Amino acid sequence: MKKYRILKLLGLVILTIIVLVLISFIEVAVYSYLINPGQDISVYDAHAMESAPWISCIFGFLVFFLVVRYWGKKKYDDLLKLTVFFALTYITIDLIIMVIAISMGEDWTKIYPMFLVANGAKFFGGLAAYYIYKPKTERSYTIT
Repeated sequence: MKKYRILKLLGLVILTIIVLVLISFIEVAVYSYLINPGQDISVYDAHAMESAPWISCIFGFLVFFLVVRYWGKKKYDDLLKLTVFFALTYITIDLIIMVIAISMGEDWTKIYPMFLVANGAKFFGGLAAYYIYKPKTERSYTIT
């Protein structure tokens, strides 16, 4: 991949992380102000810890799908490479974040299953968009 594509890919991954974190914040705000108001802050912290992986899984699938769809509609020339490297780069950065969390005392056995599910959903979201929006190559067949 060319240098500018690598930078674009890293920017895409960082933007995706920011979007998923913002969606998690919005979900916790809706929960704390509309669904279960007036509780102690520890209740909302516990809810955020439980809901964030699911938000990442569900909305991660959607974000990956929409990103690949966007580039597929723009007739991006290496859409399969973008799809695979986008997912692999995201998973690598997510893995680094998980290793940091584990070094700070988090239990890997609790994180690992959701890590696999959430990142698998993202990967399959990108692949689904790729197969739907991949560029159609024109082939000419001649009958001899």
